[in-house]
Amino acid sequence: MQEVVALIHVSPPHLLVLDVELGGACYRDAVDPLLQRRPEAELLFITAMASQFEPPADLQPFTIGVVDKAQAWDQLLAVVMPWKQRLCDGITTAMQGCELQLAAIDRLSPREHRLVRELGCGLLNKEIAARLELSVATVETYRKSVAAKLGVSGAELVRLATLHRTLRWNAGSPAAV
Repeated sequence: MQEVVALIHVSPPHLLVLDVELGGACYRDAVDPLLQRRPEAELLFITAMASQFEPPADLQPFTIGVVDKAQAWDQLLAVVMPWKQRLCDGITTAMQGCELQLAAIDRLSPREHRLVRELGCGLLNKEIAARLELSVATVETYRKSVAAKLGVSGAELVRLATLHRTLRWNAGSPAAV
């Protein structure tokens, strides 16, 4: 569980799939940090006792479904496909008006592109600096430079970086995951 929590801190997912045993709530060790880092994240519970399991009331707004292990594949598809469609619809909406900036990200230098990828993971300047072995001041300079090249504000750069990462993930690019 510690490895999962560590991964959530580095790159919080949009969807967390949880294998749940009745009576056990150790999944909270992963869910709570996820919802702190990514409040819009969603949860999918998989359990052998789906008819008896109900997510806690505070997690129900984030839950997209409870899947029975005995019928996992069919139920999983029935839950995940609408979720994926909602995600894709959201991406399409978010893309309107920013296609040129998204295309320009691919033309950035390798270092600038890496910075955008780290920004898209939701990392802070000091976290990016540590990962890229740069000073925080250098990261700030890169951010300003990339924002200027793309013609966007600092906040819009973070939105574009997140959207770029999501599009790469959606297209199956391992670099974006």
